[in-house]
Amino acid sequence: MAAPLESSVEDPLRNFVRVLEKRDGTVLRLQQYGSGGVGCVVWDAAIVLSKYLETPGFSGDGAHVLSQRSVLELGSGTGAVGLMAATLGADVIVTDLDELQDLLKMNINMNKHLVTGSVQAKGGRNRRLFFSARLHTDGRLHILRREIPIVKSLVILPKPLTTWVS
Repeated sequence: MAAPLESSVEDPLRNFVRVLEKRDGTVLRLQQYGSGGVGCVVWDAAIVLSKYLETPGFSGDGAHVLSQRSVLELGSGTGAVGLMAATLGADVIVTDLDELQDLLKMNINMNKHLVTGSVQAKGGRNRRLFFSARLHTDGRLHILRREIPIVKSLVILPKPLTTWVS
């Protein structure tokens, strides 16, 4: 089932909201832009990955596997996947270019009441990301990414310390 769309009150021709219902019945509301680059809309693949993060197949039984984990989402766009991870207890950094920072921050604000971990937006071109987030007891940094080149600074992360979900 596709996630329904809602028109934005401000300008329904330019902005619209994608609604993503979680398994617990709560709803993520994701602002999108009617025009702009690929990061301005919630991709169907982001919805599929977001829903997968909620499944027992991903999390197993008991406490959610992302609870108290450090997650970095690269090329976040609207922040759908990172926000879902944050609602599941992860400490998330969502990243994208400068032109998408306002959209990311708007979506974080619209959904902050659902976040049980933490979420913050960072990004821009030629900026370094500094991570002060604590690693979970397994010592892993979980990285969510789409089809984008991985920056050299991330390539140096030791493989046992990272989990790639793409």
